[in-house]
Amino acid sequence: MAILIFAAGAAVGLVCGGLTFVYALRKYMIANLEIDGSFEDVEQAIKKVVPQFEGWSFPIPQWGFYKSQLSKNLNYDNITNMVMHFVCKPSHANTMLRTYPDMGGIMPCTWAVYQTADGKVHIAKMNIGLMSKMYSGTVKNIMTDVATTEKQMVERIRETVKNHKEL
Repeated sequence: MAILIFAAGAAVGLVCGGLTFVYALRKYMIANLEIDGSFEDVEQAIKKVVPQFEGWSFPIPQWGFYKSQLSKNLNYDNITNMVMHFVCKPSHANTMLRTYPDMGGIMPCTWAVYQTADGKVHIAKMNIGLMSKMYSGTVKNIMTDVATTEKQMVERIRETVKNHKEL
């Protein structure tokens, strides 16, 4: 009987742990950052700020996702604009892909800038810092550096947008 109770407790514990893990991933894997400014100001700030960081660039042109969808007669009630930016540091990509080519599936980093129907502007992107916790060695080191740099970029974007408002 004790073994049955132990097994049932272990099963409940595993299920609860698994559900907690899935909840955490869903809640925290995508960073959704509200930026206090206009859509246009945030767009301009991203284009200005990212190249200020050594080696960082946009290897793929931005994608006007929202306009692309409208051209296909697809629209959204909850957003009024969305543009995707593809942010990369090629030296990081080179180092990682030489050993782990499958990591190309998450490159370059995609930042979705969108405006909601209530006028708020957001940057949504993968939470690379959280994702780095699942790796070790080279992948972890690169992801940790990317997370640190992205945080600095977002801070500078916020400052740039704020300073533009004060002009």
